[in-house]
Amino acid sequence: MTATAATAPARPREMAPARGAGLPPIEEHARALGFEGLLNYRLWCHRSGFGSGLEKDRLEREREREAARLRPRAPHQTARRRQILEQLAAADLDGGGARRQLGTPVSAVDIDLGAGTRRALRALLLQYDCYADVLHRRRISRSGRHPRLGWGLLMLAARHAEWLRPPGTWEPEPRHCPSNHGPLFRSLARHLLARYEVPRFMDSAWFEVDPEVGRRQQGWWITVAQGGSIRRADTPVGLTKRMAHLFLQAPDNGTLMQNMRWAQVIGMGGDDRLARAILRTRLGRRFEDDAFWSSVVLFLVNNAMMDPSWAGPVVDYVHNMKYAPRRIVGEGGGVEEGPPPQPGFTMKGRSATKLLRQVEAWHGDLNRQSYVQFQTWQPSGIRPFELEDETEELGKLRWTVQELVSSWELAAEGTALNHCVVSYSDQCADGETSIWSICARRHGAEERENVLTVAVDLRERAVTQARGKHNSLPNRRPNSARLRRAAQAGYLDLLSRSDHVLRVWIDRERLRRTS
Repeated sequence: MTATAATAPARPREMAPARGAGLPPIEEHARALGFEGLLNYRLWCHRSGFGSGLEKDRLEREREREAARLRPRAPHQTARRRQILEQLAAADLDGGGARRQLGTPVSAVDIDLGAGTRRALRALLLQYDCYADVLHRRRISRSGRHPRLGWGLLMLAARHAEWLRPPGTWEPEPRHCPSNHGPLFRSLARHLLARYEVPRFMDSAWFEVDPEVGRRQQGWWITVAQGGSIRRADTPVGLTKRMAHLFLQAPDNGTLMQNMRWAQVIGMGGDDRLARAILRTRLGRRFEDDAFWSSVVLFLVNNAMMDPSWAGPVVDYVHNMKYAPRRIVGEGGGVEEGPPPQPGFTMKGRSATKLLRQVEAWHGDLNRQSYVQFQTWQPSGIRPFELEDETEELGKLRWTVQELVSSWELAAEGTALNHCVVSYSDQCADGETSIWSICARRHGAEERENVLTVAVDLRERAVTQARGKHNSLPNRRPNSARLRRAAQAGYLDLLSRSDHVLRVWIDRERLRRTS
């Protein structure tokens, strides 16, 4: 046998040093890059093409530092700024200072600011401020009663338990301008909460100042964002499958509630012209007792031969018959409230022809000053307006926009223009609405001419109605013999020009227009 060579004993294998040996802990590296925790850091590494493991050598860390340095950052981002934002997130909003800095309203004290919400708000403030000025105080939403960035972020923080992704991994697209906060906020909200696309108009849910209403509308937003059907949400309007589809396809220039009504009208079989006419009434803003008001909408849709311009007068009439309390003058001159004229009013069995006769008769009664109970109210605080103007057709004109502050002024306006603006008396007295008269004085004339009556919803700061003689609309052809007679007297030229005056005044007072 051949002897085998003795095998030398194997040398113990030396362990290679860890890749991060001799370097600061990975947690310190992540914090230096601006990440609150390892989860945000690892997600950023994955999105940026780096390894998501936690063992990084010196070269890998250097590459990550360089990538983080090149991330677009707002020029105002400093260590002192970060400290201020952390203090704001920790402060009591009912103290006043933090509320002013964030631009949040007094009702912010009704929001649950527990430890989780404060941590979420801190993360949102710091992350958003990396790319744009989080203390920006201008409007960033066309609708919603408190359209400020700070309020929207606070609302997002209050829903932190439903977040799908952490704020630290949000980066806006390069095309989003840092000074344009609307797209930035939309991007952040969808990063946090959305699996599916959400219509832009629904973002007003995050800027509703009433916490209860806001939470309800935000629930609709989240339902759609996470793939649910708006039909299953707690909406004031019962939506069919077709209506729900139309709602998601609604135009972005409407508000969330307007588009819900628009979808209802179109889904019932109405056309866009009727839908827009209904949106100019209280039904575009109010949804109380909507089971009944949906029957009114269906009545208007089913009577397709009725001119859509009747929608406003019909809704006013129905509201006053069923809901508006009567004000009764007592023996001593005091005023008491009585029940509405017809609290049991229903649309069942209504004939369009008969209803329109009743509407005309009611409007005629309202235009008689002897029927008007005198009331006055405080001015709204919106400023009056004067404008010198000149056109080829009309020559030199002096326009005035004046608020009407008594029921007799409303009655006189209604008599001059043959419409029922006096029906707004109670709304004006209750501080819900203000009514404005746009008048013109021609060059050399002594008297002003009443041209246009404007209604402003004071809670929304929105122009909701703008009507001329016989409820005519600016820039519309006359559709009645009475308006054609007015056209011969040159009134329609004034009415058309009044729309320009209205737009100038709206811009000056920073109002919105829904009419």
